[in-house]
Amino acid sequence: MQVKTFRAPHINKALEQVKRELGPDAIILANKQVAISPTECHVEVTAAIDLKEPVSSSPDHRVDKDIDIQGDLREIKSFLSMLISSKDYFTHLQSQQPLAEIYHALLTRGLDEKQVYMLLSRAVDTPKLDSSDPKQVLDAFCHQLLNKVKLSRPFQQIPPSNGFVPAFTFVGPTGVGKTTTLAKVAAHLKIKRGLELGIISVDTYRIGAVEQLRTYANILDLPFLVAQNKTEFDHALDQFRHLDVVLVDTTGKNYLIRQHIQDLQDLFGKRSKIHHFLVLSSTAKDEDLRQTILHFRAINIQSLVFTKIDETMNHGGIINQLLRFPYPASYLGTGQRVPEDLEIATPKRLLAFLLPTTSQSHGKGSYGSSSGITQKG
Repeated sequence: MQVKTFRAPHINKALEQVKRELGPDAIILANKQVAISPTECHVEVTAAIDLKEPVSSSPDHRVDKDIDIQGDLREIKSFLSMLISSKDYFTHLQSQQPLAEIYHALLTRGLDEKQVYMLLSRAVDTPKLDSSDPKQVLDAFCHQLLNKVKLSRPFQQIPPSNGFVPAFTFVGPTGVGKTTTLAKVAAHLKIKRGLELGIISVDTYRIGAVEQLRTYANILDLPFLVAQNKTEFDHALDQFRHLDVVLVDTTGKNYLIRQHIQDLQDLFGKRSKIHHFLVLSSTAKDEDLRQTILHFRAINIQSLVFTKIDETMNHGGIINQLLRFPYPASYLGTGQRVPEDLEIATPKRLLAFLLPTTSQSHGKGSYGSSSGITQKG
């Protein structure tokens, strides 16, 4: 097999080079953006051809169609074919500088290239769109983005308990801020909504976790119980059956260890009254976020919470997960202060992650004032 890398200002130019030098049946192994100056990017395409037959660019030349190509290569080729088929998009991308600049800007903000291709190709198909007008392109892109992502307003409608109190768990990897997020939500429900609620901790593994949450519960004057197994958890829920809501703190789980996910499934069972918030750190790598969601969906998560918004300048990973998965975003954690540094995920906030012209008020939450609880750590 012959492998060669091609570089060109635009993807279609690079593909022309591939076809000219390796023939029409070359396999695309990878493609990426390469900065050649502070203001200009080229496309770099890596392609390969099987040399069982001589390579030729003539129309009569055909590589054996029965060659067994590995699954991942077939997937890459299929993906690229899908992109090439969007002729209108590539025409605009090549000929309209504003569109190309927007494309590169979105990639630098951490958006997945496949998602950018898809949304921009749909945006340029908008009737009467002038692709030379950056504002029109951005508006069309944002419209496509917001049509695809889902957002939720948690606790907007809490169903009656009917003897089974609604429970909301905070699950996720270690160190993402589950306990702090729970405390922020508890303060909001108690102070702003006037709900009767209780807190259960099943995080008996992490040193100090129970006492940290007990402190929050005492400050808010909320009932607090600890459960070390399913029997104790069921008993705690029964004790809180007269309340409006129960919030449940869990042990951080390594998603790479399947038993950890199984432990959560065993603990919660198949209760229909349990809503699972999957808490994720916005500082995590995009692929780690994706893999975390893939593993935790085994417990039937209902919505996503993204924390540590204030600790990174690149929030593309958040948008990527909302485009990839059907789960809505509910909360955004913007700092350590309880309860101030917690926001409801809104369309405007999501767009602020991508568009530099939209103000991002890091650390300024939507849930509290200076009279709230303050905890460092």
